[in-house]
Parts: sequence; C-alpha cells; structure tokens
Amino acid sequence: MYAFQLKEREVLAGQRLNELEINGIRLTKFKNGEIGIEFIWIDIENPPSDTIGWVAKK
Repeated sequence: MYAFQLKEREVLAGQRLNELEINGIRLTKFKNGEIGIEFIWIDIENPPSDTIGWVAKK
C-alpha cells in the first residue's frame, strides 16, 4: 500500500488510474460508525472474496 498526492484539480481518467494501479474501491464500515475507503487494484483472474459487480466470480 502506498500514498499518493493528486495535483490540484487533477482529473482521474483511465490512464492516470492505471498508472496509479487503481481499478476499484473498497468501502469498510467500522463498528464506531466511521467509513473507510481504499483505492485498490483488483486482479480479475483472482478477485478478493469481498468483490461485487462485474468482476466477482459467480
């Protein structure tokens, strides 16, 4: 996991997302009510068990 800083008003188009290795997001709701967000790379051949949507294995 690494951090990145966008330029002011930088558009996150497909090419930039690929450069940053981002093709999905993971939302987590914690017991204290807070919500976490992670920008992630999903390997479509081996998606995480919590994957939903078009890439989820059926």
